[in-house]
Amino acid sequence: MTSRLAFAAICIALLVTSECARFKRQNDEDETEEKSVEELCENRPPDEYFRLTTDGDCRDVVRCDKADGNIGTRLAGVRCPTGLAFDIERQTCDWKTNVKNCRQVEKPRKVLPNLKTDEPICPDGKLSCGNGECINKDLFCNDTPDCKDGSDENSCSVETDPNRAPDCDQSQCQLPDCFCSADGTRIPGSIEPNQVPQMITLTFNGAINIDNIDLYEEIFNGQRQNPNGCQIKGTFFMNHKYTNYSAVQDLHRRGHEIAVFSLTHRDDPKYWTSGSYDDWLAEMAGGRLIIERFANISDGSIIGVRAPYLRVGGNKQFEMMADQFFVYDASITASLSRVPIWPYTLYFRMPHKCNGNAQNCPSKSHPVWEIVMNELDRRDDPSFDESLPGCHMVDSCSNIQSGDQFGRLLRHNFNRHFNSNRAPLGESNRNFRDHIKFQLLKYF
Repeated sequence: MTSRLAFAAICIALLVTSECARFKRQNDEDETEEKSVEELCENRPPDEYFRLTTDGDCRDVVRCDKADGNIGTRLAGVRCPTGLAFDIERQTCDWKTNVKNCRQVEKPRKVLPNLKTDEPICPDGKLSCGNGECINKDLFCNDTPDCKDGSDENSCSVETDPNRAPDCDQSQCQLPDCFCSADGTRIPGSIEPNQVPQMITLTFNGAINIDNIDLYEEIFNGQRQNPNGCQIKGTFFMNHKYTNYSAVQDLHRRGHEIAVFSLTHRDDPKYWTSGSYDDWLAEMAGGRLIIERFANISDGSIIGVRAPYLRVGGNKQFEMMADQFFVYDASITASLSRVPIWPYTLYFRMPHKCNGNAQNCPSKSHPVWEIVMNELDRRDDPSFDESLPGCHMVDSCSNIQSGDQFGRLLRHNFNRHFNSNRAPLGESNRNFRDHIKFQLLKYF
């Protein structure tokens, strides 16, 4: 009997192989072990991975699998490849040097407030914490725990924040200072699509230096013009490190837009997602001051922001932007859909889902424009290929390996926007290989 129990324990530690599952079914008198699995899986989402132990090399995790039949709940496991470790917070495998939570068994469990009840349990103007305590509604989601159990700060998404921005009200939202629509696809001014020019935004992220100046010279050589005869221009979201500010000054002199991509470009995505007001102030407003000083830009034209790794900083980022008179953000992505999204203001609720893993979109009302990034359809042959998730930047379409594929991607996405509501098509780039650069120049 002892050996059978030992074998069963080893099986659970090894992620419950099919042999273990068969042994468990045969060992019906062992109720303690079965109860342990049930306890582990109680109120746990089926797609959440957690560790059984913090011993070992940080590669093994399990999730709860509610199997069919009489098997009940069992543990299904995943092992990261050699050299990688599992990041509990981000729920993915990553290089072991990047994973800082190997001693963490599971994601922290947060107490949620009681926002939906059959009968009111608090006076008007107040809402219930998770422990039944009633506090003023405006204290929820203000980045300061006011409930004793902290639950007032644990349900603050675009959909659940009790103080979230209202749904679009077009009678209260008028151009040029405000624009919204129920699903984000309506053309501003209710103009017919055939009367709308197809705009293409060319944006570049990162340092401006010898590694890319020649490319910018090729693209913006003065010979490529818009239908109105004006030369095409780009927007450069730049960070401080490795930047040649004389090149920045020259780009600005030639009419290109300079915007802020951060001061430090720290490589920890959580830093941006969870950044404080002061963090965003230093990174973006501080970055703008340095650009204005070193590139001698004194006309107040630096009004745009893009978050590194497109990791939006929630309400804190946009509060800082409003206070510092930034006009627009260009970090939020919209999932690939049949009809793309037009830019909108954040006075009202976002017209699409907050796209991305662990993203922190703003839930409250802010006087800031969002130049939304519509994901690109990266299928090589849209009439034949199976559905694939979109990619938000041209150079993040990892399946594009040749120049011809890249050319087809650009033409297909142009037609997709042009033949629907003609929302601006974003061409955002970081790095180019030679065959990709050739097709990009040919496309322009």
